[in-house]
Amino acid sequence: MPLRLGTFNVWGLPEAFSDDVSSRMHGLAARLQGLELDVLLIQEAWTEEVRDTIREAALASGFEVAGGRSSGGGLMVLSRRRIQSAKLESLHFRGDPERLLKGEFLGGKGFQTVVLEGEAGPLPVLNTHLHARYRRARPKLNSAVRTAQLVQMIGAMKDLDGTVIVGGDFNCTNTDLEYKIFCGLTQSTELGDGRAFPTLSRRNYYKRHRSGVDKRIDFLFVRPARNMECRHTRAATLFTKPERIRERDRSLSDHFGFQATFTLQETVVKAQLAGSRSLDPQVFRLARKLLRIGRDEADRRERAHFETAGGWALAAVAAAGIRRIPALDRRGFLRSFASTLAVGALMPTFGYRTLARLDSDYKRAAFNDADDVLVKLEAHTDRNTV
Repeated sequence: MPLRLGTFNVWGLPEAFSDDVSSRMHGLAARLQGLELDVLLIQEAWTEEVRDTIREAALASGFEVAGGRSSGGGLMVLSRRRIQSAKLESLHFRGDPERLLKGEFLGGKGFQTVVLEGEAGPLPVLNTHLHARYRRARPKLNSAVRTAQLVQMIGAMKDLDGTVIVGGDFNCTNTDLEYKIFCGLTQSTELGDGRAFPTLSRRNYYKRHRSGVDKRIDFLFVRPARNMECRHTRAATLFTKPERIRERDRSLSDHFGFQATFTLQETVVKAQLAGSRSLDPQVFRLARKLLRIGRDEADRRERAHFETAGGWALAAVAAAGIRRIPALDRRGFLRSFASTLAVGALMPTFGYRTLARLDSDYKRAAFNDADDVLVKLEAHTDRNTV
């Protein structure tokens, strides 16, 4: 029986960071009633209002809902099939704590594993939202960050039997290195078959001024069970019809969604993540090369933070020295100013030292954890070729 899937980044941030949130969410809620999908993956349902609006409309439209009672990484899964279990795992790499406006560190992105009732047994679905641009001018570093996040997910997939569905906002295109790594390590079928179906498009009201080419960064993958083959049809963009908001036709989000239908057909046993043929060694080498780039950046940030901390420490020492000069001591204003400067300089000193140690340690740990997953994947496939 065909399974109809969709994924949609709803851009449900607080009003200060997005536009027309309440109106757009009520527009989305109205469309859920007649939505011809079995499963819809939601990303960026960040606020309580957004989650409550989607949840109430989904339940009224015959969906079961996973997620939505708390921020949950902004992730929700709506399913017309019974939900057996759901859990959220935070992504180990979370961005830079000092770049608060980027939101990647505080947002707590992750991946949601929801087990549905399938025709042949449990059907796991992974819903995720990967890191956006980490360093705009360094595309390979962006790929390194998303590779670490994807490999973390692949580690979770390794322990899931049978067919697995993966989807969400990957923040990359099918030409990026991390896309190639994910497909190579999971041997999944991408339901868009590599075709365009742009989800970031100038046709979108909120992206009408973007200068880049239209592209798709939202994907749906199927990793079939060992004795099954995935057949996919009817891929298309989703939620492209505008909504009338404040006397103008606007989009439901700054993304369009993506939808696709697939069926599973029994076939001869083929190589899968847990199969009997080794995965391409070049994919492992490419993944490790990117993870090294990520670790090198963590080391560079640590050095830079320690240097900054040292500069502030020198400023504090200099200010304390000024305070002790007798001539200035008789001028209470300058003496008071020097005291304030000395104390003030100590705060960023300790702050940058903390960033240097804790932030860089956790970033290195994220890349090292991904390396450990690669080692286990290689060992697993090698054992099955003996």
